[in-house]
Amino acid sequence: MMMMKKIKQYLIILFFSCLVKYSFSSFFDIDTLLAFFTPAFCMDDVGASSQSSLPTVNPTPDPAAPAEPQAPDPDLSLPLLDDNARRAELNERGGFLHFGDLSDQQKDKVLNAQVKIERAIEKALLSDGYSRDELSQRNKRDEIRGFLFYRNGKLLSMKTYDSYVKEVELGTHRSQPYKVLINAISSSNLFLKKVKKIKRWELGRQWEQWGGRR
Repeated sequence: MMMMKKIKQYLIILFFSCLVKYSFSSFFDIDTLLAFFTPAFCMDDVGASSQSSLPTVNPTPDPAAPAEPQAPDPDLSLPLLDDNARRAELNERGGFLHFGDLSDQQKDKVLNAQVKIERAIEKALLSDGYSRDELSQRNKRDEIRGFLFYRNGKLLSMKTYDSYVKEVELGTHRSQPYKVLINAISSSNLFLKKVKKIKRWELGRQWEQWGGRR
């Protein structure tokens, strides 16, 4: 009797042990069991390393790339004529009437000064928005030369030419020859079409391109 009673108790214990074992494993997978029994300090280490590997939600934006330098305005960077062609035109414009009494040396000095002055005046006119197409016309250039170099139909003195060259080197817009030309336009003695307005920031950029001289 005692033996049978012990066997019966053993079978009951074994039955409940199996029941607990299978029911427990059916509700929890192995990962859940490991997570449940893993010490808290291990979870903290794993969690910290996992979070450090995750990408940030709001990454710091890269600094803006530097802006590409703007291409020079073709109306300003390209002269209407090279110096040799300009000199040839000025020589024709002066002709025997104005250069006939000059020595070759005097004539060269006058033409050299005229080339420098006209080149600076041309750039200033383009920077102020006057028509490049109109300034490209030979008859318009000769008309402008009359106001600049042959006031009242007479050739200017070499002293005046030297003074004009120095003035345009310091700043064309403030020079006397440029003022003479603008006065002629304002008084309708010279007709020159303006095709665009120049903004202040464009003038500043042009000032930098020309090394502070306009």
